[in-house]
Amino acid sequence: MRDDQLVAAIHDYAKSLDIQDIGICRAEPLKKEAAYLHQWLSERRHGDMEWMETRAGERVDPTAFFPEAKSIIVASFNYYREEKVDRKATDGNISIYARGRDYHKVIRKKLKKLLGFIQKHRPEVKGRVCVDSFPLMEKPFAVRAGLGWIGKHTNLISKKHGSWFFLGELILSIELPSSEPFQTDHCGNCTRCMDACPTSALDTPFQIDGAECISYLTIEHSGEIDQHLQTQMGNWIFGCDICQVVCPWNRFSEKSPIEDFRERLSEEQYRLDFLSQLTEREFDDMFAGTPVRRAGYRQFMRNVDIAKKNIMDDSEAANS
Repeated sequence: MRDDQLVAAIHDYAKSLDIQDIGICRAEPLKKEAAYLHQWLSERRHGDMEWMETRAGERVDPTAFFPEAKSIIVASFNYYREEKVDRKATDGNISIYARGRDYHKVIRKKLKKLLGFIQKHRPEVKGRVCVDSFPLMEKPFAVRAGLGWIGKHTNLISKKHGSWFFLGELILSIELPSSEPFQTDHCGNCTRCMDACPTSALDTPFQIDGAECISYLTIEHSGEIDQHLQTQMGNWIFGCDICQVVCPWNRFSEKSPIEDFRERLSEEQYRLDFLSQLTEREFDDMFAGTPVRRAGYRQFMRNVDIAKKNIMDDSEAANS
């Protein structure tokens, strides 16, 4: 099978796995992005995420951890659901990507199947499966592979699908024909994501101050949250979807065909008065197999307490 035939077969097989889109690029180091990452880290915009600093070299160069790397297949996985994105004020709000099964397991399983398919045709091929916990700047590689552009909110945007999708990568030891890189920024003069961000984490277009992002504060940050940031977190208790909710490109979003990403929580389980009474055992049982477990019980309950206080403050302000 010729390389172009193999690429066509990979596209067809990826569709059978409910992979939304794939692109291919060479596994060459990122140069411009490496300079940006160094500057971003030096300004401490990564907050407490020290692992981003210690493995910075690997993030921009796949050969740093996989010397045989020649090509990267970048795949997107639609996780959009048509359930309520915004919850009512008395609910805790959880980012929709975290309401189903842990995406790391779902994506890893599908990419391993894709690697197995390739190895049936090319037994000599070696490969590495990467999900976002792996040290790789996946969004710039996705641009290189033609999947879309990085928006002003720093998420990847597809003209066909919007931005409600995960990325995963399959690094291969063979060189495959590359896709056409995505060259154009289609954000234009739009600043809806920047204007909507409550904590001003998007004050500079195409850059994010991770240390002020609600997703970082509710998931990664384990210590006390500054008071001025707490008051801007609203009822978000795990993650944040605001910048994606307001993005005009997400009018093209469609319901995900991947059943593992379906809603797992009942209406009652979003209520802050219910969540505030959870024991650690109940938390573990309720969020078993979902990304929410990553926050841990104490951190999650901290977020619930902040959300309850914000709602009480808003109610008092409305009645004054």
